[in-house]
Amino acid sequence: MKPIVADVAHTPDPDLNQDPPRRLLTIDWSTIQVTTETDSLALWAKIAPTGSDWTEKLDEVPHEYDRSLAIALLRTGNFTCIPARPTRDCSMQLFDVPEPAPAAGMTDPCLRRLLALWAIEQLEPEDVPSVMDSLRAIVVIPPPESELVVAALRAVPETEQTKRLELIALAWSAGQRELANASVGTLDEAHVIEAVTKHHIDGALEVLSSEGHRATYLAAVADEAMGTKARAQAITELLSTDDKLAPDLRAVLVKTVASKDCTVAANAVRALELRGERKYIPKRPRAIMVDPMMRALCVLASYEQLQRSDEGSLLATFVPAKGLERISVAYDVLAEVDQDGDGDPHTERSAELVPREDLVVPEIDDLVRAMRRCKGTTCTSDDREFRFGFKAVAGELHLYRLEIVERPPCPRT
Repeated sequence: MKPIVADVAHTPDPDLNQDPPRRLLTIDWSTIQVTTETDSLALWAKIAPTGSDWTEKLDEVPHEYDRSLAIALLRTGNFTCIPARPTRDCSMQLFDVPEPAPAAGMTDPCLRRLLALWAIEQLEPEDVPSVMDSLRAIVVIPPPESELVVAALRAVPETEQTKRLELIALAWSAGQRELANASVGTLDEAHVIEAVTKHHIDGALEVLSSEGHRATYLAAVADEAMGTKARAQAITELLSTDDKLAPDLRAVLVKTVASKDCTVAANAVRALELRGERKYIPKRPRAIMVDPMMRALCVLASYEQLQRSDEGSLLATFVPAKGLERISVAYDVLAEVDQDGDGDPHTERSAELVPREDLVVPEIDDLVRAMRRCKGTTCTSDDREFRFGFKAVAGELHLYRLEIVERPPCPRT
């Protein structure tokens, strides 16, 4: 006789007895036909994604509808989550694109941005022509957007080099410089050269060599639309390939001495000087005019950045025999006592007469930055304001006064 075994209640294993996932969509897919863009947009309305559920809802959509939905979404645009804002002093820099609000719907650009990222992943190469206008609109979205721009740049197949370059150039012009520079490596040689010569993309120049693409490098040096750093580096690279100054490089350097970009002009001056041509070094203009004087000082500042530590400053040749009146205004955000009686406890003003023999270009790195933002005789960097004072002495214009004012820090709000 078998022993009687009592029934023992077992607790169901939760890992083996899970409830089926809750379905968010109540769409009868057997009734859905998508043959036009209007059909796709109507299906989007049925899906009705929000900021809190869009990924789950799209996971429930049969894959056969993905491409049609993707194309329709991309063609309707509106993916700029953060609109462009004018650049101002003390404007807070944004580094991240915000997530959409949980209740955000299909009209919300921050949700549409995420849907666009999903949509681009669904595209096949043959879909790209139908959404090319949308990709053009996406790559000109300004920073801090980056992820969506990168996705759009990669959406074009590598076999479509002309279209790829078009999008890279648009992104570059819209301020997406780092992304554009990072993308030029996917171009073939001919399109990289076009990126340099036609679109002035400085990252493309780094892909090429000065030995193998000398003409492109020479053109870049003279190209006023090319970036400062790229043009200066092109000069350095070209000089490194020539033991003697070749006629074609010399001609470009002489032309570049007059460049609107003071830093590039200074690099050309220095290159010619190192090859024995000192007549181009910065000099005080003879004309009693402020603009030529400001230009000469601008080139001088960048030129002296390139000098060795044992080389004397040329600033002495720009000031009167008695020297330079130098005014310094320091800013202390924590100060509470008005030390100099100017009515502002945060500032302290000091003055000195610097003899010619002791002169050097002051705060040179910041001055070079400031000289790119001048209004009249005042040039401004993020940290300082440089105010130049000129006076005619014996029929010639001299720099007699330089005021250096520390700027208040940006308010943290």
